Amino acid sequence: MASDKAAVAATATAETAAEGGAKRPGLFTLVKAVAFVSVVVLVEIVGASMLIPSAKDVQAIGAQLASAGAAGDVAAVDERQVDSTLLADTREVALGSYHVLTFDPQSGSSVNIDFDLFGTVLANEESEFFRLYELNQNRISEQVTVTMRGLEVTDFTDADLDLIKRKLLEKTNRALGKPLLHSAVIPKFSFIER
Repeated sequence: MASDKAAVAATATAETAAEGGAKRPGLFTLVKAVAFVSVVVLVEIVGASMLIPSAKDVQAIGAQLASAGAAGDVAAVDERQVDSTLLADTREVALGSYHVLTFDPQSGSSVNIDFDLFGTVLANEESEFFRLYELNQNRISEQVTVTMRGLEVTDFTDADLDLIKRKLLEKTNRALGKPLLHSAVIPKFSFIER
């Protein structure tokens, strides 16, 4: 009986010691955690220093971009001259009449948008355009509708509709699979906010 009491007391002491050890981490565990974090930080610093260019590299890239910018200005003038000759070789193609209804949940208003959409293609690419347009007509219509629904009411008040034309041109060319359209033309455009 005395030995049973001694065994129970020894077991209780061992459990208490085990619980106390589990609740408090030792100094060695803390040192391991700090060492691990330090190694991770050092690896990140070394990786970043390998990716960051040196001062000489930055100067070389800046000079290269500056010379490319000056060449780009000359190229822009040349493109304008080339564009004027290409305009004589372009054809207008109809991309459809659209009626888009969009709802703005923030203001609780809806906008009715009606417009005709045309594009310009090079004369020698006209047949390829019509082939791709026939294959992707529904996709193009969807892209035009989604683009118009994603615009803000303030975008419709621009007299030239430049933002709308750029977005429609990008989405239409993406749906065609090739950049065959060179410009978007919107001769008729109206919107009513209710």
